[in-house]
Amino acid sequence: MTDEFAQAHDDYHASKVIVQTPPQPAMAMPSETETPAPTAPEATEKQLLLDPKFAAAAREVYMLFEGKPFDGDDKMAARYGIDAIGEFNYNFAGGTYMPNATGAPGTIQAAALLTSGTQDQAKAFVYLMDRYDQLPNFTLNGTVRMLRGLIADPSVYTGFGTLGAGFVARKTGAVGIKKLLAEIAKRPGTSAAVYTGIEAGAADQLTQGIEKQAGYEIDPVTGAIRTGVSAVVGGLAGGGTIKAGEAIARELAPAVQRGLTQLGEDAEARMAERGPMTDRLMSGGDPMDVIDPLLAGLGRIARSEQPTTGLSQASDEPGIGGLAPEYRVTVDAFEPEGTGKQSMVPIKLTPANAEKVKPAMAQIEQEFPDPLASPQAYATMVAKMQNKKEVSMPPSWMIEHANNPEKWADWFGQITPDQVKAADEGLAVQQKFRDAYDAGAGPELTGQLMLWTILSRMLSAFPHESGYLELADAAQPFIQKAARGEWSDADTTAWREMAMTIQPEDAAGRGATSNANAFGETFLRKMSAVDENGVSALTRLHNLIADPNKSSKEIRREYYSLAEGTGIGNKILSFALLVSGRNDVVVLDRIQINQMWGGGDKIYDDIMKQFEGAQGLVQYEALERSLMNRVPDLYQRIGRGDVGSVGRYHWESWVRSSGQIVAHPTLEAVVGMGSKRPGANISPTELMPVTEGRFHTKYSGVSYEKLPGGGRRYLYSTSDGQPYQFTKKQLDDMFKQAFSKKSGVLPADFPGVKAFEGGNIPWYEFEGVNRGKLDQLIRAKGKPAEQY
Repeated sequence: MTDEFAQAHDDYHASKVIVQTPPQPAMAMPSETETPAPTAPEATEKQLLLDPKFAAAAREVYMLFEGKPFDGDDKMAARYGIDAIGEFNYNFAGGTYMPNATGAPGTIQAAALLTSGTQDQAKAFVYLMDRYDQLPNFTLNGTVRMLRGLIADPSVYTGFGTLGAGFVARKTGAVGIKKLLAEIAKRPGTSAAVYTGIEAGAADQLTQGIEKQAGYEIDPVTGAIRTGVSAVVGGLAGGGTIKAGEAIARELAPAVQRGLTQLGEDAEARMAERGPMTDRLMSGGDPMDVIDPLLAGLGRIARSEQPTTGLSQASDEPGIGGLAPEYRVTVDAFEPEGTGKQSMVPIKLTPANAEKVKPAMAQIEQEFPDPLASPQAYATMVAKMQNKKEVSMPPSWMIEHANNPEKWADWFGQITPDQVKAADEGLAVQQKFRDAYDAGAGPELTGQLMLWTILSRMLSAFPHESGYLELADAAQPFIQKAARGEWSDADTTAWREMAMTIQPEDAAGRGATSNANAFGETFLRKMSAVDENGVSALTRLHNLIADPNKSSKEIRREYYSLAEGTGIGNKILSFALLVSGRNDVVVLDRIQINQMWGGGDKIYDDIMKQFEGAQGLVQYEALERSLMNRVPDLYQRIGRGDVGSVGRYHWESWVRSSGQIVAHPTLEAVVGMGSKRPGANISPTELMPVTEGRFHTKYSGVSYEKLPGGGRRYLYSTSDGQPYQFTKKQLDDMFKQAFSKKSGVLPADFPGVKAFEGGNIPWYEFEGVNRGKLDQLIRAKGKPAEQY
């Protein structure tokens, strides 16, 4: 990267000489040490004014820099495009500083472009630059070529692009700046503006290089400070004027903010002593002429006096709303009503307050039709809901991608064919649920569905579904009793005894025992309560789900009026609604929250509480209505426009984010409970294999199934697809040997199974794994699977 900057600087210096030379014929590509010769102009200004594509690109750029549509015809738009690029080229390379400015105009323009957040706008700007480059008498071809490559590089839009904090640190030796910027970049919820603010700092390096070529001396310390300042100012410029992203002040630690504030105040004092910079260009005589305006601007940012996006840093107080400061933002323009202690939507939604709360939720829905439009829109919605100025941070990753269709499609398009196939298989069971409900299935079906979903709490699919296989048949009479409203304390005791003993020690679902206890002791007990007509809450829930005209939003709101403290909240209920055939729903579980709010960082345990109760329900609905208008386009972009829905997006983005292949085959058993398997005289839970779909566990690819007559077995196949059966001890012994160095199964560079989390292959498909030796161990430790 250093060589690229040096080449760009050389190009600029050479261009000042080349411009005096008449245009030469096109030549072969120059070597790394040769200066490229200019080419003859290929366009005139009149041609650009009549180019509809140039006009369309200019409109995009106008929206980028001005934040509103261009009001004029194509010729006027094209004229704006010519002027904008001309101004950009002059400002960036000119080295002039305006009175009281917060940075070099060109640097801020570059930062604004880099932090636009959409590749469409970046491509439009690149097109304008390319066409402008074809005009005669354009002399800054080297500098522009460097910028064009930077702006067009897709990696810029994923955080750290080709110009990152690492380069800044190497170039200037500014270790402190590197640490500061790296720490900012690690913060959950950090905006794209902050990431690309770092690029702006690197862009300032190019400006410094040009200035040095012009003869201005900038000492390393001064250069380091200026680079860091430009990064921050650039991040603010991009976030503040383009995407309404979080202000840079929110990203800085309080201690750093205090230091920057003092730095800015000192700079302002020096500027006041020297007087205004009217008509004064950067002289190089006093480097503080250059640095002080930047430091002063940075100080104003730290004091929150600069225009921001409406969001700023949370206070230092720990635990407000149950969240640490790094997971909160302040909504600057919002002022709480009254004392600020009364929420518009309370935390809990119960039978006692449901009828009062639902109109408030409807009002939020009307006032914020598209919460994912920007971080400010989402955070303001939460502020209005809670009647608080300081609220939980918005889902930055989801907002960024929802408003950048190309970037979103690039990410989502990486789902593998096997993952799509598994999702297809899982979602296919939705129709069986709809058919069963339409045919008049009783509340036992809904009870089994709620058992299946509650077993998923805090568990991956393998132990969750394995646990269901063991419990489903035994749970049926308990579910029927609760549906009739006949539950007693004796039933609670009987349920616990059954749930604690039904699974043997080596069962794959032993980890689901606690969830199983909660289903009987809490959910069935609470949902057995009857209303004035003698109808149990479980039966009323069943009737809601069975009604094809009820949306997920309506069912969830009604659910909380049935009973209180059932042990099943927004996440589990939403999962059940998805399975039951509804595709208007998202499920905010560990995988989705980590992705939407943290970009994959594991922050679930730190922020999960905010998605519970009535206030959590508002956030579910917010995501669903915003995604409803965006998901069809996403699927269209990846060539699958005929299947796109919010529900399918949840399923497929879940496996894309988690690096798993999950089909949830036991849902077939849920639908079939109470009858024998078609074509066989066995329970729907027997010979129903559950496969470990996580790529980052030794058991990846292992299946577990319940056998007719009460037996159980683990299945693991050789590379040619031949299944072998094991006891748990036999399987563990086999893996222990396979993972020993002596076995020769794993290559020397094997990174460990945990490295496959979030990937798209299981550990045994890693290059160098000796499948032949693994097959030998499978055959030696297991036995060919018996056929039933």
